[in-house]
Amino acid sequence: MKKTFFILLIYGCGGLSVFSQAEAKFIMCGHEWMINSLESEYPGFNQEQKKAFEKARRDSRLSGQSLRNEVLTVPVVVHVVWKDEEENVSDELILRQFETLNAAFNLENDNRDNVRPVFKDLQANAQVVFDIQEIRRKETGANFALSFTLQLPDNVKNDRDGSPAVDPDKVLNIWICKLQPIPFIGGQILGYAYPPANLGNWPSGANAPSKDLDGVVLDYRALGPDNPIPLTVNGEPFVSEGLTMVHEIGHYLGLRHIWGDGNSLFGGSSCTEDDGVEDTPNQGRSSEFACNLTQNTCTDDTDDLPDMIENYMDYSTESCQSMFTEGQVYIMRAVLQFQRSGLTSRAENAFAGIGIDIFPNPVYDQLHITSDEVWQEGQILDMYGRVLATFYGHQNTIDVSHLIPATYILRLKGHGPSAHTSFVKY
Repeated sequence: MKKTFFILLIYGCGGLSVFSQAEAKFIMCGHEWMINSLESEYPGFNQEQKKAFEKARRDSRLSGQSLRNEVLTVPVVVHVVWKDEEENVSDELILRQFETLNAAFNLENDNRDNVRPVFKDLQANAQVVFDIQEIRRKETGANFALSFTLQLPDNVKNDRDGSPAVDPDKVLNIWICKLQPIPFIGGQILGYAYPPANLGNWPSGANAPSKDLDGVVLDYRALGPDNPIPLTVNGEPFVSEGLTMVHEIGHYLGLRHIWGDGNSLFGGSSCTEDDGVEDTPNQGRSSEFACNLTQNTCTDDTDDLPDMIENYMDYSTESCQSMFTEGQVYIMRAVLQFQRSGLTSRAENAFAGIGIDIFPNPVYDQLHITSDEVWQEGQILDMYGRVLATFYGHQNTIDVSHLIPATYILRLKGHGPSAHTSFVKY
């Protein structure tokens, strides 16, 4: 990845772009700011991050189809850090965001059939469910701004200015706050995420950031569909479809931008760069918030394909985005099995070793639970993470006859961490 910096230059999610305060219009994610910040603070990070992506790709080969029939559940703690009242977003908006998130990762998005025929066979279901464990709220007097010296607003994650992470080895932490415009330059980022980097192939003396900084940060105006708070940059509106979180969690689970982040200084080609995914077409630059179905930024001698503007890891208009590919799914699931294995249990074995079992599975009417442990609360969730039923005490038989045929998540809460597994209602 090429890096060049001048005054009034920013390497953002849409590639290298030159801005002045008067003409800054683009809305960017902060992925490259994060990489450049870490490279500045921890020399060698950029190269090791590339190794992490390559290792994720290799590990995805090892996991192969063996993981594809299992639902993986990722516990999430949402931190709402607010200064003005409108930044204290509602539970309802957060829940709508997670419906969108889980729909995207489980191929239940309403626009899934809009993928062009040339890419239809590549569209894949990640079978990953993000389950909100807790919403924490913290009022603050602090601002959260990108620094012109490449420092990220990670003060949102400390106890003084924001809300500290909850066990980031076992929980995906997502912070929602107001991200200030980029100082001296203008423009606005919507979020950033830390990719997996705590791998055994780090060279001696190279230090990763604290694990307490791991997770996703999202601007409150990019949260969810139907967000009532508008966001404009120099008069240019941003219309949120709730896919900024999908994009950033893609980074968190090891995905790079589909164009490979190789743009040269003045918007040159990224055709010689690669995102590490075999089934995404060669792409020369980001789609820069457009939805151009004719865009083809790289002309290949064989198998020349248009740009995959439908991909969540492009920077096309959010209404255009509707897919991950099989290759991207393999990488994300491999990261959940290896680099971020503490986050999730493989669904069919989620209760193994803790004295809990369910039967029959698939089930038609009565789901039976056997348990050596005392649990206080149980919940049934759909694949969007919505709670459909709650029951209490040591209840051993659950009536599921009212549920429509589908896959569901059973969550049991006791004195320790909650446990999850999936079951099928037929």
